[in-house]
Amino acid sequence: MAADSPLVARTVRTGGTLLALAAAQFVAVLLWVQDRTAGFNPWSTGLATLGHVGTTWAIVLDASLVALGLLTAVGLLFAWSAFDPRPSRGLGLLVLLVGAAAASLSGAFLLLASRLPASAVPGAFAATVVAAGFGLVIISSAMHQHGRWRVSATYTLVTGLVLLGGGALDYAHLRFGLGAGGLERVVLGAALLWALVEGAHLALLHRFAPGLVVKVTAA
Repeated sequence: MAADSPLVARTVRTGGTLLALAAAQFVAVLLWVQDRTAGFNPWSTGLATLGHVGTTWAIVLDASLVALGLLTAVGLLFAWSAFDPRPSRGLGLLVLLVGAAAASLSGAFLLLASRLPASAVPGAFAATVVAAGFGLVIISSAMHQHGRWRVSATYTLVTGLVLLGGGALDYAHLRFGLGAGGLERVVLGAALLWALVEGAHLALLHRFAPGLVVKVTAA
């Protein structure tokens, strides 16, 4: 297969499907839990509150968060070969895997919140955002094959910067009227949207980029 061919292995398409599925199932569960939570306010109610052990809905959300991390990790491993063979590929995917593991730990910590230190859940959330942000920034430099990525490199870089910037603003308590819940949803939404968009992109790459090479000859 030529180096610039947009065709990918079957495992890459499977990885993309898993990435999109990871984000979709979490979005669906989050919306469902929010709808069933009395007094829910998107500007002040964060994931830690929604996922606090005590109701069936909270347990479902925590389990969905664990699934989000696990499916993302497996999807990234399957999609490994789609990225350019540069040093940034290995480093970026490693950091993203750390972020996925931190997401799963966040869900597990919420399930065990009463038995853990108060700082466990916020620490896991922070690790998820920081690792995911840096991972996306790094991996964007391994997305340069025009036929395969097109605007994905820029989109991935911008998403990573949004995650890091949002995390920094939240740490500094500079929320510009969004509230803790609102800023958290900006960061969460950016990360989930990336998984949905790029996951679907990888899953459908073989249909939209058949690797056709056109040679133009002089008349």
